[in-house]
Amino acid sequence: MYTKEETGVNLLMTQPEREEARSGGSKAGMITAFLLFLCIITVAFFSYQRSINPDADMKELMQKVRIPTADVAKEAQLLYTYEYDAGEKPIFLAYKSNLVKCGSSGIWFLDKTGEIIRSEGLIYSNPIVKTIGSQLLVADRITGEISVLDEKTVRWKEKLDTSVLNADINEDGYVTVITGAKRDNNVIRVFEPHGVELFQKVIANDFAVSANVSPSGNMLTLSGINTGAVGVFSIYKSYDMKGNDLTNLSFEESAELLPIFWYNNDDSIFAVGDRAAASIGPTGELIWEKHFRRVIGAEPVGDGRLALVEESADGTMLKIYSSEGEELAFGVLESKPEGMNAKRGTICVNTSDIAYFFNDKCKSISRYEAGSPIKQVCLLDKRQAAVITDRQVAVINVY
Repeated sequence: MYTKEETGVNLLMTQPEREEARSGGSKAGMITAFLLFLCIITVAFFSYQRSINPDADMKELMQKVRIPTADVAKEAQLLYTYEYDAGEKPIFLAYKSNLVKCGSSGIWFLDKTGEIIRSEGLIYSNPIVKTIGSQLLVADRITGEISVLDEKTVRWKEKLDTSVLNADINEDGYVTVITGAKRDNNVIRVFEPHGVELFQKVIANDFAVSANVSPSGNMLTLSGINTGAVGVFSIYKSYDMKGNDLTNLSFEESAELLPIFWYNNDDSIFAVGDRAAASIGPTGELIWEKHFRRVIGAEPVGDGRLALVEESADGTMLKIYSSEGEELAFGVLESKPEGMNAKRGTICVNTSDIAYFFNDKCKSISRYEAGSPIKQVCLLDKRQAAVITDRQVAVINVY
């Protein structure tokens, strides 16, 4: 028989230990009771929802009753600032994790500190600037001049005999240009990656808004507006790479304008307007269409997902949708935004002077207070951004 002193173990609880154990048991009991109460309320609410809507499921219910977490955005880390001449009225664009500045003094490739990497003396006073992949498209609306550049040189140039209404470039370097026409509404001109014109497509009855060649390179998609007797609505048409008709999709029934679109890697499309968004399949079929009080901004966020900022009766929301129409994530925005953009994995929503950054789960990452009106926010990559105000560029760490 060992004594307590010999074993070093107290076989009996002291009075304070009993109280502590009793207290712990009481807390555990309270937690259990609370969870049981929550389950009862949840089941009762679910039964009520099923009585109203037999198709309601538990997943949708849990999304409705989940308790939001309070995300406190940290301040983004300021890395570099530099000034620019606002008199040039330049357009900035993220290009290969750096910046391109296009304005009345030419085209300038800048690193993150503002140092000039290279420049081109191409003057575009009314520029359209687009990039995807390794190439940069610059077109002048008034003069009809077009240039395609990469990080080392000007790949090709063209001077059209009419003004440019819109232009775009795909990842492989196919360029589409929408111009006016003397007898018809518009003409779409398609150029292959070396600048050789493949074909022209006359748009006689509709007004072309945007056009681009699919990632596969197998078709051209046109977003247009029909102004027929029944009203004004968007149409989407696709053509093969010889200009022959493939598909035709009309939004006549909803009478919505969805003029802006982006391709997904499988040639499916996200289309967006100021009150609606839609997903269009690779063969031109409508997969889903959603309506909103107001769409403030939208952009793809990678992997076939669309980030969208909507104004609703419940406030301003940031939402992520799949190409099948499923709402994957959402978050409530405290401030009323003026713009948004996105890059794979990162979303920026900006007010007049503050840029808020979120991940692709709509969780707050950081914020940057510019101190003056924000003109643009360029996401350089997933972790860094350039915030452009009226005279200054600030490069920040988002994460």
